[in-house]
Amino acid sequence: MTDQIILVMLSEAGGVGKTTIAVNVAYEWSLRGRSVTIIDLDNNHSLDAFVGLKPERDPRQTTARIFDRDFDGSWPLKSIFGSELISVCQGCRGLKEVGESLVLRKRREYALDKILKAYPLDCELIILDCRAGFDLLTENALAASTDILIPVDMGVKARTVSSLVNIIWQEFEELELSPSPRMMGLIPNHYNKDAAFHEDFIEALTRISQQLDIKLYPPLRTWQYLNNSAILGKPLKIIRSGDRMNSIFAGIVDDLEKIKEN
Repeated sequence: MTDQIILVMLSEAGGVGKTTIAVNVAYEWSLRGRSVTIIDLDNNHSLDAFVGLKPERDPRQTTARIFDRDFDGSWPLKSIFGSELISVCQGCRGLKEVGESLVLRKRREYALDKILKAYPLDCELIILDCRAGFDLLTENALAASTDILIPVDMGVKARTVSSLVNIIWQEFEELELSPSPRMMGLIPNHYNKDAAFHEDFIEALTRISQQLDIKLYPPLRTWQYLNNSAILGKPLKIIRSGDRMNSIFAGIVDDLEKIKEN
């Protein structure tokens, strides 16, 4: 699909909420009658738990399969949450070996982009859920993406956010991406309004987002119901439809719809 959005979740650290945001944004998108696929590029099975799936032991039924040289476009997708509009391509332990094998390929950073163009998914939005850091699979995700969302944990130092954004911009140049993916914004996670240093962090992050000309989304607070949604393998909106935090995910989807319409 030529107007397909490919959104990558990027961070340098684990546990910052990439999968939480990916699942809740995908679900909100599907509620608006739009199709979405989450591709898991991590090997820790965290997405499986978040969507209520058992880990897939057969690598041929996971993301590892699409990187095989004989891949024929038969995507190993599974529908989730009882909807045909939302599906996942599960990750597996074998993705570590996939990353290592890509090193031997020509134009190795563009393998995923080539796969998605040769065998396009029939959906309006693809979300690439990456592992932390910048390994070869993450570089593949970046090269294939149209848009980037950066979750930020309240425990990091504010200046590391600027450093991360600069690293991403450098990746744009090194990968010679044209056009470059859009920076959708920063989204703070694990926010506690009663912690004074969290307020200081938000103020610093606001200044940084203004300097970098990147949108800053409202922070996701530390909230038991959000934790419960991950444990239960369901989006927050299913277990607590009226929760105010759902409006943050809805705001991200509003922006994605604007991108698609434009």
